[in-house]
Amino acid sequence: MIVVVGLPAYTDEDGERCAGGLAVEIAAEATRRGSRVELAGKVGSDGPGDSVVVALGRMGVGHAALLRDPARPTPLLTNDTPDADTADATVGEVAAADAAAAGVPGSELGASADHGRLLPDDPNLRPALEAGDVEMALRYLTGPNVVVVAEGLAPSALAAAVQGAAFSEAKLVVLAEPGATSLAGIPDAATVLEKPLADDGSFARLVGAFAASLDAGADPAKAFRDGVAASGWEPSAD
Repeated sequence: MIVVVGLPAYTDEDGERCAGGLAVEIAAEATRRGSRVELAGKVGSDGPGDSVVVALGRMGVGHAALLRDPARPTPLLTNDTPDADTADATVGEVAAADAAAAGVPGSELGASADHGRLLPDDPNLRPALEAGDVEMALRYLTGPNVVVVAEGLAPSALAAAVQGAAFSEAKLVVLAEPGATSLAGIPDAATVLEKPLADDGSFARLVGAFAASLDAGADPAKAFRDGVAASGWEPSAD
């Protein structure tokens, strides 16, 4: 089993209410490759949060450790790709309208010029994973083979993920923000992958395939080759 620790978002794809975000994309890719995957995250106690749960179920991604935050709304992931059937509206605008109707703060700003913008803009207004959330999730989801930390967590929450993975003797994969220089608290045995500044989905495919290969028993070198092949990236000649 793979546990992906991260925060899903609500998004709208061609009029269909969906779940989005890096953690969801990684979980979906690993599921497609035959792994049992659980997403340990948090959404709001609102309509978009309900839609995220339904979407994860359709993907085959487990959500037994998906918590609900009564104080903060489910984030909205906007997408500026024009809707093929609606000339005067983008998918992001449609999703933003849905979120505004659900009372998501900041959604009145509409779609962003930047693909993949999260609303509310202020991270402090979105659900966040705390140390107790991560500890409870990894204690409840017993026996994972792989733990993927897909979000930048607070130090105490990251420590809980590290301890939970060590307790289960799971392989730990941590995704670092671009240009991150401090890896304090991450054990040497963990795999650290730096997120790209821009991504077309290839990075999520790489991480998902890498985790699935680890889950199937491959050594890290082979698992990484499997991930690179899945991403479509060309391995460096250096």
